[in-house]
Amino acid sequence: MQLFQPILARSPEGGHPQKDVLPLSQFLALLREEEDYWPGEQTQLPKMITRLRKIFYDKWGWNKELICRAAPIECRYQVTITGTPPNDETGQSRIRRTRHYKKNNEVEKYRLVTYRADDRVYGNTRVGQVPFIYQHDHQEVLLPDGTYCDIAHVLAGLDAWNNPQLVSPLPQWLSFLHALVPHCDSNMDLVTWLGDIATSAEDFVFAYLRNNKHPLSEHTEQHYVYVNAPGSDMLGDIDSYAIAKSYDLSGASGKRLTDILEDYYTGPGRPYYAQRRYTLFSEAVGLQWDGRKFANEEAWIKKYYPQLRDATTFMIFSLTEEDVKSIALPFEVWCGAYKDVAKCELLLRLFLKALQALI
Repeated sequence: MQLFQPILARSPEGGHPQKDVLPLSQFLALLREEEDYWPGEQTQLPKMITRLRKIFYDKWGWNKELICRAAPIECRYQVTITGTPPNDETGQSRIRRTRHYKKNNEVEKYRLVTYRADDRVYGNTRVGQVPFIYQHDHQEVLLPDGTYCDIAHVLAGLDAWNNPQLVSPLPQWLSFLHALVPHCDSNMDLVTWLGDIATSAEDFVFAYLRNNKHPLSEHTEQHYVYVNAPGSDMLGDIDSYAIAKSYDLSGASGKRLTDILEDYYTGPGRPYYAQRRYTLFSEAVGLQWDGRKFANEEAWIKKYYPQLRDATTFMIFSLTEEDVKSIALPFEVWCGAYKDVAKCELLLRLFLKALQALI
């Protein structure tokens, strides 16, 4: 078999039953309820996008490394990381398990999102319960055209667009030394497509170590691509760039984010955006389309290979439980020790091949 990077999906990602998938219209209604929770802020898009993003992505470096400027903005819900298996009484059985590693094996971790005791709508009557918007992987929605899209990935990309930064383990005052350490030039890349592809590379490394350093089969590698970078995630990543390049996200327009999302996915311009989303994305990440192919593909691969390698080191660092290994293994990856295992160049070429087929 030949490895393949999906972008368009006609079925939900693995582990997300069809019966639990919401249509876009129902999910946008849930997002409007979240917008309404913050009176007077509905059209303050930079702040509102952060509040909505934090329902789905918060903790694990989001405030300290990925989107630092948005760190002080409050989320409606209590977000905690727990190793305790979920239970039905609080609705926790309807949340997804997150991935962490110890001795190269997965350990159970859960990102738990629950109502606070001082919720302005429900008071303390729902303390400890998981809000419906976060249950059953509702962020992956069915679009009107029959494809699937992870709207939380859209939110993550838009928040990074409004809060651009370089991502590095060094503080900003040492920015002149970033070239000497792993770093990613764009946090928007890292929280969207680059980060998703990096999770595939990271899983290749852990599986290789778990398999006593025996090469992985293409079937196994494809499995990790489907798990870490499914089509619905990648489409959400791409759409975040297309939306950011097509709409005013400053708040000056007076529109809500849900108005923008509704217009993009269902408005009169939908056929235009559906056709142009891939071109808009390609332009945003520096690809040059000549009508048949990406004219600067080799130069682009040369630029983004170290970006993906460094993104992979960040993923390994953030997901490794052991203190020493969380430093040593990323350093080895950064130095090229697992180049043939992580397959960063191949993954980038697979992504470009899939993207090119859709333009």
